[in-house]
Amino acid sequence: MAVTNPPPLAGSASEVATSSSPPKKSAKLTLWPLVAATFFMVSGGTYGIEDVVHGAGYGGAILILLLTPILWSLPTTCMIGELAAALPAEGGFYAWVRRAMGDFWGFQEAWLSLVASVFDMAIHPTLFVLYLSRLFPWLGANNRGIFVGLAVVVVCSALNILGIRMVATTSVWLFLLLSAPFVAIVLLAPFRYGALANAITTPTTSHVDIVGGC
Repeated sequence: MAVTNPPPLAGSASEVATSSSPPKKSAKLTLWPLVAATFFMVSGGTYGIEDVVHGAGYGGAILILLLTPILWSLPTTCMIGELAAALPAEGGFYAWVRRAMGDFWGFQEAWLSLVASVFDMAIHPTLFVLYLSRLFPWLGANNRGIFVGLAVVVVCSALNILGIRMVATTSVWLFLLLSAPFVAIVLLAPFRYGALANAITTPTTSHVDIVGGC
């Protein structure tokens, strides 16, 4: 009588456990967290444009703010959208420059992007301390502003370490918080239009400056 071998098992215990366990879901940004994160990566608000209003006046500043998205942001967006669709590789500018101009210029682009990010990120804690010191002048004494700026860097770094979900939630709430004053100004501006008639948008020159006195 021939002995038949038993049929092979469907899989080992580990394979069965692996196949029965649900696949892990990767964290993804939904629409509004993506909008908020993009907002902070690109601008972070209208802070820092006081010099534009001071130099060009209200009408000139509004004109600049209206033309900049059309003349600068829209072409850049179209360029990035076309390149990302044609060359969907991770690395962004680095991958595109390397593909077009070789390894050397791709390396240069990577370092230039890194240096630009370092200097750009250094601006935001400084602006935060500057605005906060206008509300609380004592922050400008005894190098307290340095510690406040360092605290901003530490908190933002910790949020990034905690993961994309924490960054998304924080970005949405900060977006609403930072936009609320400007929304209030836009809503109240039509009722305060007459106040612009007496506003001074150019630096004044005193009599002492004219005659060259000290």
